[in-house]
Amino acid sequence: MRICLVNPFYDKVAASALEVAGRYRHVEALAAALARRKHDVVVVQAFHRETIEHRNGVDFRYAKAPYRSVARLSGGKLGIDLLAGGNLTALLNAVADARPDAVHMNGLTLIQPLSRLSAWCAKVGRPLTITYHGGRPRLEPWLVRAQRKMLDACAGVFFTTRSHAQAWLSAGLLREEQVVPCMEVSSTFSPSAREQARSRTGMRGNPVFAWNARLHPIKDPMTGLRGFRRIRQSWPDARLYMIYYTSEMKAQVLEAIASDPNLDGAVELRGTIPPPAVEDFLNSADFLIQCSLQEVAGYSVLEAISCGVIPVVTDIPSFRAMTDGGRFGVLFPAGDDRLLAERTLALAPGEIASRAGKLREFFEQSLSYDSIAKIYEGALSGAHA
Repeated sequence: MRICLVNPFYDKVAASALEVAGRYRHVEALAAALARRKHDVVVVQAFHRETIEHRNGVDFRYAKAPYRSVARLSGGKLGIDLLAGGNLTALLNAVADARPDAVHMNGLTLIQPLSRLSAWCAKVGRPLTITYHGGRPRLEPWLVRAQRKMLDACAGVFFTTRSHAQAWLSAGLLREEQVVPCMEVSSTFSPSAREQARSRTGMRGNPVFAWNARLHPIKDPMTGLRGFRRIRQSWPDARLYMIYYTSEMKAQVLEAIASDPNLDGAVELRGTIPPPAVEDFLNSADFLIQCSLQEVAGYSVLEAISCGVIPVVTDIPSFRAMTDGGRFGVLFPAGDDRLLAERTLALAPGEIASRAGKLREFFEQSLSYDSIAKIYEGALSGAHA
């Protein structure tokens, strides 16, 4: 089957074409996984210049388009941007030139490109599927009608869990049978020997905990610190290393560490590190702490799981799916540092290595790009038949 993956958004700061370690690594990894399943894959990516590349059995066609923010691609004020689509001409021409059997677009809320792409697919009789990637539906009356029309014929819309689709179902924009539960992203990281990774990162502790998330209220780092403090009362040799790419709560985090003897000297903030270094960072850890109040997916948790790092995460829909309801990790109620610690301490330290191996097996079977590609294949093949 010839599959066209369409990514209508590009980041304003992007200066080079897609790279595995770059901002669009998901697109490349998914395309490569579909190609491994013997499909002919073309990626059409909006960009600031036109170019064509071929990597890992996949054609990448960059269609020149003026930069548009997510807000503009989502219809803009009162949906006015739906009435003008000149910025999408090159993108749609690239899709047509690809001559696909089936089309998949990233970004359910990007209704400006979705409107044009769904109309094209209906005209030429090609099935269209979409991945959610966050956001909420537009509920202005005329935009509800417009969204319902463009979504009505979609063969499937992929959400991490069915609960993420609820706003769209409640608004009558999607039908239950259109919802396809599927991880929205995954990881290409691989496990490596802990001691070798630690020799490169300088991380130490027994056990080693990692944090890989923004220092932002939505990620709730203070619950993580309080939970880790409780853990150290039973595991005094434990250490926590924190990396992050935004630091809204850094001063608060530093104050909490400096004022607590159980944390001072046991928690190290490493700030932002280069993307290639994250794999060694995670492979140096035994546990990942993630206290998010909500998540569409969760790159950092999937990256940790792919390295066999046991996730200690909030009991929210996306993390329940990633841990198979807690079978392959520790779930705790959001904001509850006591249960974070208690449920982590219930794991015997001697079981960490064996659990890491089982976790990696679960990742390969259920969370990897190859497993995601099977779901895409099933949805697109069924619609194309």
